[in-house]
Amino acid sequence: MNVLRLQRISLRFGGVRALDDLSFTVEPGTVHALIGPNGAGKSSCFNVISGHYHPDDGSVSFGDEDITQLSPHQIARRGVGRAFQNIALSAHETVLDNLMVARHRLTRSGFVATSLGLPRVRHEERRHRERVMEIARFVGLGEKFDRPAGALAYGDRKRVELARALSSEPELLLLDEPAAGMPTHEKWEIAHLVVSVRDALGISVLLVEHDMPMVMAIADRVTVLDFGRRIADGTPTEVQRSPEVIAAYLGSSPGPEEPENAAARRTRSETS
Repeated sequence: MNVLRLQRISLRFGGVRALDDLSFTVEPGTVHALIGPNGAGKSSCFNVISGHYHPDDGSVSFGDEDITQLSPHQIARRGVGRAFQNIALSAHETVLDNLMVARHRLTRSGFVATSLGLPRVRHEERRHRERVMEIARFVGLGEKFDRPAGALAYGDRKRVELARALSSEPELLLLDEPAAGMPTHEKWEIAHLVVSVRDALGISVLLVEHDMPMVMAIADRVTVLDFGRRIADGTPTEVQRSPEVIAAYLGSSPGPEEPENAAARRTRSETS
């Protein structure tokens, strides 16, 4: 199992510093939460890790390899999967077909062999279909393989998004607000599912989530961002006691810097 390390990452958009000398480590086999107020830089951090943004300074490594300048598909091939906050499924395709898309990086058969329909190609496709059906059952979609993804309820579409990320067989899974927009009982179902991903599949999870009770219940470690900087890193208990974290979430007493900080946070929210 590989360790994910961010070392002194800085990212700028014009005059706005979205990430500021950010460092943290995600240990193998853990649920690691990345939290912070709106505009703190969480999405920018995910985009750097997954290769959608390249930082101005610093490095990202996964295991012994520097992945800082790799493209998203190259990083995916190294075993980093991602489920997005905004659901991006093929609405008219079945659940099974949506999941099969994620198996592309694991397919060994070439174009010619696939075009000829050779027996080994059919065998490989059957094996991939069986595996994604296992994953669909794991996330609670066992009876919905053949239904169009767009016909599913919102909570089930979020599960398809998660299942598609799992179908690429990642070693590290990036989850961007997996429980967003769900009622309370479904949020806790997703929380238990995230823990099962760690425990049953042995996958490391880096999680962005605004539901603090959920985060504090399932995370092994928490990193807190504010204005692109790391202001706390530790166990859920340690983070909850941090004065800087309390100030970032609840606000501190008014001072001469407050108007500038408020404007800066609005700008960060638009760019992160």
